[in-house]
Amino acid sequence: MIERIPMNRIKDFSPRTAAVWFWSVTGFFAMVWVFLPALFHSAYRPDVLELQLIGKEWVLATRKHPMLPAWILEILNILTNRAFAAPFLAAQLCAVLSLWSIWSLGRKVLSEKLALTGTFAMLPYWYFTVESVKFNQNIALIAFWSLSVFLVFQAFQTNRPVFWTGGGLSLGLAFHAKYSAIFLVLAILLYMTVRPEGRKHWKTAGPYLTALTAFLVFLPHGIWLFQNSFTTLSYLQSRPVSHSTRLLHLVFPLKFLGNELLFWVCPLLVLVPALGFFRSWKLRKPETVRERECEKFLFYCFMIPLGLHLLISCVMRLKLLPDYGSVFWLFSGIWLLLRFQPRETPNLFSRTLKTLAAVELLLVCVFVFQTAFSSYCDAKPRRTHFPMRDLGAACDRIWDSRYSVPCPYLSGDWILAGNAAYAMKDHPSVHFYWENIGDLHAAPTGTWSADSDVNEQGGLILWNADRFSEKEIPAWLFKRFPSAEVLPETLVLPYKTGAKIPPLRVGVAVVPPK
Repeated sequence: MIERIPMNRIKDFSPRTAAVWFWSVTGFFAMVWVFLPALFHSAYRPDVLELQLIGKEWVLATRKHPMLPAWILEILNILTNRAFAAPFLAAQLCAVLSLWSIWSLGRKVLSEKLALTGTFAMLPYWYFTVESVKFNQNIALIAFWSLSVFLVFQAFQTNRPVFWTGGGLSLGLAFHAKYSAIFLVLAILLYMTVRPEGRKHWKTAGPYLTALTAFLVFLPHGIWLFQNSFTTLSYLQSRPVSHSTRLLHLVFPLKFLGNELLFWVCPLLVLVPALGFFRSWKLRKPETVRERECEKFLFYCFMIPLGLHLLISCVMRLKLLPDYGSVFWLFSGIWLLLRFQPRETPNLFSRTLKTLAAVELLLVCVFVFQTAFSSYCDAKPRRTHFPMRDLGAACDRIWDSRYSVPCPYLSGDWILAGNAAYAMKDHPSVHFYWENIGDLHAAPTGTWSADSDVNEQGGLILWNADRFSEKEIPAWLFKRFPSAEVLPETLVLPYKTGAKIPPLRVGVAVVPPK
């Protein structure tokens, strides 16, 4: 039987040493996941491409989402001269902010070593690694959700106005990332209703200061919603719905729950080998009031949103994507350490680093296989194999051979138009509209352009020629763009992969500027 070593016999890190370890390790892994996709990707995934194109228009929202992530990406594009790695850098900045919040909260209730252990357990998190290449609303929400949890907990513990205000600011920005931040607000309100340590704050000015700050931050978007008849809320209606009259619709919430439980694998793969297999994992009550309240608060912050998602999926019979739960498990490493109170040993931290390196290496191998070799298995191109720069160069050649002014618009299949617009030298605007003419899903509503703008100023219209016969023209083309001139030339562009895959064939029409 292993004797529990008293805390005073275990040499802990100083705060400064812990900070050096945190920034060194997280900074190293962040740079790995910035440069790794830049090496293996030739184009962006659709979510990233969407933000790239909308960000330069500086709109408050589209029909789908608020656009804070697009603003973040556009700022980085400006600072990096539109470097290809800018979206991957944006994702890792969000990851580092989230990890900093986890670490900052952890060190308030745990020793420096255990706080680092619980934080490093989240470094291999799927949305900090493999899925981080898809910078979108979910990745941005992760950052502000984590920051909100830390700041609100600090507000509960200290009752200082700076933390109440900071919590409101972070919650307001979380709403600008994605509306599902409402589930965190509900979790906080429930904690303040059920727990005595939370209820006592209703008599102070703190919660009202948080609410006022969050309201003021979200107010511009709220005005936009009112002016646009709350159009973003209608996007929820596009989720797949089960029309079964039996209990078969329970498959949706159960499948969502199963996918979410897989996210526990990441912290467990690090914590279990580092802390010992099973012998240290016994439920223990946190020793101090702060530890107990932190454990309860974190439990509320992931269990309440998870339960509400399951309830909504069941009642409304909605098929929820696993990405919706990406924010639930961010503090699971810290929560596990608080709830199980494992034995701390002198070589705990070294074992943590070893298991962390092994898990990260495994994820790198998974990413490389998905990106570089998976197309050899099914002979299908991935979105990241798209010949983006070749298509952009071809569109530049077509436009420059006819006109001496910059190309103002691209339209048509938004995946094709988006890739070409990003790679073209003048980065024209992409005219979106809601019509399923692409090969993925309907494009986001563009509030900065209309068909009349394209017809007046000119542009290029692109479509996937593999969906039409050699001389067939899409039915929507002349209806929307009467003056379009269809080019006899079909662009044939090979995908950026060594697998034997038929090339991409793109039809092109030119709308002359008036």
